[in-house]
Amino acid sequence: QAVAISITIALFVGIWAILRSRGARVVLSASLFVAFLVATQLSVKVIESPPYRFKFPGLLTTLHFSCVPVACAVYWIWMGEPLKILPCSIPPRRWMRTVVPVAVSQPISVVLNNKAMVYAGAGVCAVIGTLSPVCTALISNCCGRSLTVRSWLGVFVAFVGAAIISWGEITQVGDVQGNSRVLQGLVYAFASLTGRCAKIVILDYMLAPLAYSREVRDEEEPLSVIHVLSLTYPWGAVLALAYALASGEKPMDAWHQLTPELTGFIVLSCSCALALNFLGTFALRDLGASAQQIVGKLNTICLASISVAFLGEHLPSVVVLGSGLVLGGVAIFERGQHIDDDEGSTISSSDDEGFELVRDAEGKVSLMS
Repeated sequence: QAVAISITIALFVGIWAILRSRGARVVLSASLFVAFLVATQLSVKVIESPPYRFKFPGLLTTLHFSCVPVACAVYWIWMGEPLKILPCSIPPRRWMRTVVPVAVSQPISVVLNNKAMVYAGAGVCAVIGTLSPVCTALISNCCGRSLTVRSWLGVFVAFVGAAIISWGEITQVGDVQGNSRVLQGLVYAFASLTGRCAKIVILDYMLAPLAYSREVRDEEEPLSVIHVLSLTYPWGAVLALAYALASGEKPMDAWHQLTPELTGFIVLSCSCALALNFLGTFALRDLGASAQQIVGKLNTICLASISVAFLGEHLPSVVVLGSGLVLGGVAIFERGQHIDDDEGSTISSSDDEGFELVRDAEGKVSLMS
């Protein structure tokens, strides 16, 4: 237990050491993002395992998604801007190009991932999932967000670490199937991965469009984190509910299975998921799409350490090694971003009044005379 807890503490200390130059707020949001990612996974695991065996994942996902727009609505009403909840708060063309793809990809990626696990097994899905930092970096680069060579090296190192972690999981679970269904499962897994990464890149674009722009004056205004969540999650919840009903999940059956104790765990999972969705989007705004995906991979070592310390499970040494590589990848990526800043990647354009709009490498804009 002491070793497992020490590894978890060392992981968060490493996050602090790597991101401390960005300020306490960024370090805190990244650390809490990893912590609540683990908490959400553990709470869902408890709900779906004996003695509860709550076999309604689609309805549970709908609850998780629904909590976000409710919280956002309360916030905007409190702030006196209730129209920010509605699609009309942004131009229709922008809504179609950003909100609709994100809303569709949220439940679809879950559906395809579930199918991949049925056809290929959890181990194969875990291996495909290690490609998320690379896939995210490729998509964001194709959309205009540039990365330095050192940042690409960090993405590659993190990918190797995540692959080692997945290999450790496979050797523990041993569920890789050797039949023709694996190929079909791989197709589903890659489609789910692509949808998931595309969603992250679109959200990143909504938060920092100037980071993807080669022309400052042609870009759209960045949206706040809560505004982005307000626009995207209601439709994700609707589509998740449609998927749950189409999959044969019956709300009345789920209702009859509820007990006070199970209800408490469901409320806990919804609270953790709500915090996770907010913190994940804040981390996305602060770190960018690629770095956020890399940091998210660190949840595996936390989850494994907690399982060892409190659930009596075994922690493979390769998982520790892989997590160290992922953390190293974060450090290299972060250093690459700082080098990009130091080399003067600032882009500026003068306006008619003698001021300059200055954009740094993260896409943040400031007005200078």
